[in-house]
Amino acid sequence: MRTHALLARLALATLTGLALPAIADTWSAAGVSRYEVFSGAMTGLYRTQGVAVSGNEWVFSWQYGLERTDLALNSLQRTGGIDPATLSITTGIPAALAAQGFDHIGDIDVYNGILYASLDSEAGDYQNGHVALFNANDLTYTGKVYQLNGAPSNPHNDVASWVAVDGANGLGYGKEWQNGNTINVYNLADWSFNGTLTLDRSLKNIQGAKVFDGALYLSAHDATKSVYKVDLASGHVDELFQLPITANAYNETEGIALRRREDGSVEMLVEMIVTPNGNDLGAYVDLHHYVTAVPEPTQAALLLAGLGLVGGIARRRSGSRAAATE
Repeated sequence: MRTHALLARLALATLTGLALPAIADTWSAAGVSRYEVFSGAMTGLYRTQGVAVSGNEWVFSWQYGLERTDLALNSLQRTGGIDPATLSITTGIPAALAAQGFDHIGDIDVYNGILYASLDSEAGDYQNGHVALFNANDLTYTGKVYQLNGAPSNPHNDVASWVAVDGANGLGYGKEWQNGNTINVYNLADWSFNGTLTLDRSLKNIQGAKVFDGALYLSAHDATKSVYKVDLASGHVDELFQLPITANAYNETEGIALRRREDGSVEMLVEMIVTPNGNDLGAYVDLHHYVTAVPEPTQAALLLAGLGLVGGIARRRSGSRAAATE
């Protein structure tokens, strides 16, 4: 009894005074999956706008539709398509949405089986930002679509390049494509404007975003082709790394997605469209894979495990002594 009480007090005192170091994001390049856009199977075309995780699948977006794949990036389903012979496009945007002038899908997100797709009108110079809801398991349209109104300083101008979902807090996020130091915050239930999150630095040309472990990860088509992490509590921005750039080519960063793997590590996928020497027909998509290391037990976890072991030994010894005195 005395030993157990002493160990409990020791654990409490130690954990109370223990200052755990912050764990920095350390990402390692883990390969590139390359797909041609306008040759062969044209697989790259369907992976040119956004990407999200849906259970054990990836979901991609292209300007006129969506695609589901397995985790090995094998295609399972596509909406819309292109005729290889004529390069004519059949839109996968539902007729009810196309009739409203929507002709561009941006980066997407998935939460609770619902796929949230950012929509805008390229023909209208991106002044018609909305988000449409699809069923992630079969890409069918739910019939729900909501207008995205940004901050009063910029309510409509190119505010729907992407949407990101923070399901745990019932919020959605977006940002104007132009340079600015705010993130638009929406109510997830109806995507009504909730306010803005002020960042501690300006960011521009954000093409994709995801909420993961309470932080917002952003992929930028800026001068450095950077991936950023935003603290949603403080607005602090960290640059995590810069994507490799192909020389003598036009490089355009697109969507981003993160998933936790079975071993506890995290995989990040970032899309990059590469057009060599300005030759559109030679364009391809690089899907850059990044991973974090498998997490090691924290100092606190090791301490608790050690105290538990000591406690177990103490209990066994106490039991042995009690048996010896009976």
